[in-house]
Amino acid sequence: MDPDLTETFLQDAASVLGALEDATVQLWLEEGRPGALRDLAVLSHRLRGTAALYGHPQTAALAGVLERLLEGRAGFGAEVTSALVGLLETAQLCLAAALTRLRAGQSEGDVGLDFSRRGGAAQLGALLRAYPQSFRPVAPDGEAEAASSGPEASVPFAQTQPDLWAFFAPEARELIETLRGQLAEDQPDLNAMFRAAHTLKGSAAMVGLAPLGQLGHTLEDLLGQVREEALALARAAPLLGAGLVLAERLLDQAEGSSPAAGAGALDGAALDATQLDGAVLDRYAAQVQALLSGQPTGAGVGAGAGAGVGAPDEAAAPLARLTVRLDGEQLGALQQHVARLVTGRARLGTLLTQQRTLAEQLDEAHARIQQTIRDFEERHLNPTLGAAPAAGPQAAGDGGGAPDRAPRFADFSVLELDSYSDLNVLARSLTELSADLSEIRSQGRAHLAQLGDELTGLEKVTRALRGDVSRARLTRLGRATAPLHRWVRERGGLRLHVEGEDLQLDAATVPPLAQALLHLVTNAATHGLEPQDERTALGKPALGAVTVTARAEGGQLTVTVQDDGRGLPLAALRERALAAGHLSAAELAGLSAAQTAQLAFLPGLSTARSLTREAGRGVGMDAVRSAVEALGGEVRLDTRAGAGTTVTLALPLAQQIADVLVARVGGVRVALLVSQVQGLRPLEGDTAAAAGEGDPAAPGAVADLHALWGEVPGPRRSVARLSSAGGPVDVIADEFTQLEEVVLRPAGRLLAPLGYLAGTAVGAGGQALPVLNPSGLLAAARRPAAGAALRAADPAPRAQRRILVVDDSLSVRKHLGRILTRAGFEVLAAADGREALGRLLTGADPVDAVLTDLEMPHANGFEVIEGLRGHGPTAALPIVVMTTRTGEKHQRLALALGADDYFAKPADEGLLLRRLDALLAPAASRARAARPR
Repeated sequence: MDPDLTETFLQDAASVLGALEDATVQLWLEEGRPGALRDLAVLSHRLRGTAALYGHPQTAALAGVLERLLEGRAGFGAEVTSALVGLLETAQLCLAAALTRLRAGQSEGDVGLDFSRRGGAAQLGALLRAYPQSFRPVAPDGEAEAASSGPEASVPFAQTQPDLWAFFAPEARELIETLRGQLAEDQPDLNAMFRAAHTLKGSAAMVGLAPLGQLGHTLEDLLGQVREEALALARAAPLLGAGLVLAERLLDQAEGSSPAAGAGALDGAALDATQLDGAVLDRYAAQVQALLSGQPTGAGVGAGAGAGVGAPDEAAAPLARLTVRLDGEQLGALQQHVARLVTGRARLGTLLTQQRTLAEQLDEAHARIQQTIRDFEERHLNPTLGAAPAAGPQAAGDGGGAPDRAPRFADFSVLELDSYSDLNVLARSLTELSADLSEIRSQGRAHLAQLGDELTGLEKVTRALRGDVSRARLTRLGRATAPLHRWVRERGGLRLHVEGEDLQLDAATVPPLAQALLHLVTNAATHGLEPQDERTALGKPALGAVTVTARAEGGQLTVTVQDDGRGLPLAALRERALAAGHLSAAELAGLSAAQTAQLAFLPGLSTARSLTREAGRGVGMDAVRSAVEALGGEVRLDTRAGAGTTVTLALPLAQQIADVLVARVGGVRVALLVSQVQGLRPLEGDTAAAAGEGDPAAPGAVADLHALWGEVPGPRRSVARLSSAGGPVDVIADEFTQLEEVVLRPAGRLLAPLGYLAGTAVGAGGQALPVLNPSGLLAAARRPAAGAALRAADPAPRAQRRILVVDDSLSVRKHLGRILTRAGFEVLAAADGREALGRLLTGADPVDAVLTDLEMPHANGFEVIEGLRGHGPTAALPIVVMTTRTGEKHQRLALALGADDYFAKPADEGLLLRRLDALLAPAASRARAARPR
């Protein structure tokens, strides 16, 4: 077995074995015995399933014996408990010995024989003979358990497959919320809804939840008809909402939790976790098929969202939970950092108290200064305020007054007695206050230094904690690729090789990346790899190979998915793109092979000849691009005929907390991820020379942030070179100011369309910081030239041009007439080819362009083209074909006869107007000059 899979099993089995030992100890406590028995049954079932999944049948068999012995037990007396504990301890010794052998690289060994040698079989027989009533199979309500019921019916999927559930459940709930959110929108994104249903179906089938996969397939069928406009969304909404409630109930049942209130009903029957069986799902699928075929859907689904299978209730689904596995060392490191933070916080609290004491002393000193100054003012500046009343005769003769002091000092000279004036007193007081203030300042500086040291230490601890938390969020890439191995094993017919599964990435990246990889491997198996007999005839190995390679460098994770198949069918891609109305035949003819391959990312585009559970819906590559772009990454595709296809996913490895380099662009501050910065330099010369100033061997595209933000450049500017999946890009700003540690946030729905934004953050000063995406900047750097080319080709005003619409369908003529009239054209109409030729060849109705169908009575579109091209005055007239015939032979004939472009009917309005503008721009002046008015 693969060493990584063995290690995964050993970690999980060791965890289960430890929990079994703990629960066995709890059996001795009477109040904890029922719970311990339930735990022992669940843990035994979990170990049995995991061991069987990883190919250890004897370990699974022994765990199965324990499970069957313990399931459904409510409690025992002390005598039964003693015998049971002895049996459990013997079984656990055997299981531990098996794990030890596996850890040493050996097989599991003869677990059953070891159990018998240790006396386990004898203990089991004695226990059942001595206490037959205690171990009779019973259901949870105390009645006899049905013979057909088994452990799979009572133990939830989340407990039997915890690893798969930790990966699958958050993604599934997020997909359901996506569908529910879009359903509530005024203008829902049908492509996004279809992708979500498709992914839910595939992911559920991948992990083995067949009922949910069946439900996802039904939802996909329903949304497919809505997307193709065969069914109005308003009619499908009740069943869609009911299906989402069913999906939530299936997840609740798989998790082992109780469904929320208001689960809804199917044909009047309330739904609960125990009723979600095949019959319920079959009834729901039957109602969907009835709706799609135009038949009555039954009483269960009415006109409102409140009817049907589980109408959407107001209770929100549980939020997607991010789960990661931590080992003891990681938890210990986190605990140490937390302890250091607590200690640092306590020291900072002490220092804060000391600073408050100093502040009080300063307040007292300030009050003393004010009082001294007031006394001085009263004594000298306003002497009357502080003077004593004059001594009068009455006072002098008052026997109660103070005795006359003058005679006492009569014998002392001035030199023999120090005298202090008010100025002396003030000076001494100020001197004392100054000394006090100096002492307080000295203590304040010392405390501030201590505060600085503590903050520096706290910053170090915070950074260390940040690093450990970030590492705790990391998980192996193998979590995203493990479902691929299972999918390939179950499907067969190809070989899968994965490199780089030990790479670490953020756990939040795993679900969307796993979704993208599953789509890519499915596409490779379905579209890329030839059948075995065809491969043998070509000299290739009979089994096709798909290789997934991952590497991390420059702050990015790059994952390539490569197959050795036939390559993309470029002709089929062009045909499907034409039929879907994405591009016209002339635009498709101008695409290179590499550009044609990119058509695979268009929504709804599929080259499959038939609709299956794996292919034909045109959602795979579109879902890949959406998932990767949501992570701030990009997708590249390369294909070679007969040699296979390579798809490259480039994702940022930045964590939620990251170091950024702040740049100033005029009055705006933006941020660049430090992990993506390759170098800084001052800008010498103009913007055009910026790319050549760096590494001449690897010149990069130039993105001037001033132009992007509409800011005026300063006199001095600097350049930062950033790494991106598409190559280096040189970013110009006024200056790069400082490094900051920020918390990254997603750009959000409003800013998500701006490809040059990787997210947002809050700077140290509290202001918002846009965090730039190098790949988006690279695309933006190339956009101005294309925009200038488009502006240079602006056509003349449409109001000056006339178009003849030739079609035998009155509704088509009216529909196209409204579109073209609304766009500013003057529209003429002809019911067939003969009428069109009669009007144009005679010169009765000169026009600037002709828009014609192919299949028409009297004269078809080919004859119209041939007739106009053979007549001198109309030989250069732009002719556009719009028809339901999108086959290559029809296109070739029409273009060979002289048609300028070719559309599938009904054509996209924007595409039609864009191509007409492009065709009429060079001929507008010539046609107007020749046209009589």
